[in-house]
Amino acid sequence: MFQAVLVGLLAWMQCSSNPLGWWLIREPIMAGFWVGLIYGQPVEGMIIGAAINVAFLGWNSTGGANPSDLYSAGLLGTAVAIQSNISIEQAVVMAVSIGVIGNYAWILFMSVNSMLPSIQDKYAERGDVRGIMLLQAIPSQFVVMVVRGIPAFLAAYYGPDVIEGLLAAVPAWGIAGFNTVGKVLPAVGVAMLLKYMARKELLVFFGLGFVISAFTGMNNLLFGAFIGAAMGYVYISLQPKVQASAAEEDEI
Repeated sequence: MFQAVLVGLLAWMQCSSNPLGWWLIREPIMAGFWVGLIYGQPVEGMIIGAAINVAFLGWNSTGGANPSDLYSAGLLGTAVAIQSNISIEQAVVMAVSIGVIGNYAWILFMSVNSMLPSIQDKYAERGDVRGIMLLQAIPSQFVVMVVRGIPAFLAAYYGPDVIEGLLAAVPAWGIAGFNTVGKVLPAVGVAMLLKYMARKELLVFFGLGFVISAFTGMNNLLFGAFIGAAMGYVYISLQPKVQASAAEEDEI
């Protein structure tokens, strides 16, 4: 019970539009760490969260429309996976499914909050700054708790039993299918990310990094990030300075 309450509070912090939730809890890999810490398995939580994060690498919210809810997928997917003792592949499939359901919570959250600005306009007409601030802080956080926090608590408390019951009812070939889909989804996430990065002048760096990693077995991301930053700096430095040349021509 207490752990489920903490998961609910974590879901509230994750979606309450504060810097702490945005930078430290939003991404599935970070949400997985905090959920794992709650259940005494921080390493396992981060591993599960990282696998979920890869599936969402190409995730993008356009005009408020989400293909799947990143928040609930990472947080609740990890919470239920840790308690149910399922494989990482099954956790990824389940997390994506939870994200699709959680998308309705996102729509409800945005719809209810959209009513607040019209009320704030009335306070603004009266010059009531304090009323605007209170309306911004209190009702919106209450909405987050109702739409995000309470469902997260219920999912963390009752979800594992439901998942275990469903998996027990699924035949062996169905479980094998879940595992296969779970292995494919991270590849889909990487493919979506590469679609955004598919610029001919940058693909050579991606290919070079892959070759170096594959042949040397290097898996130190921090070292690779430094090397990539250095290569990027050299690449930009060697580019012709078009703006500077145009400015010189104008002066002449």
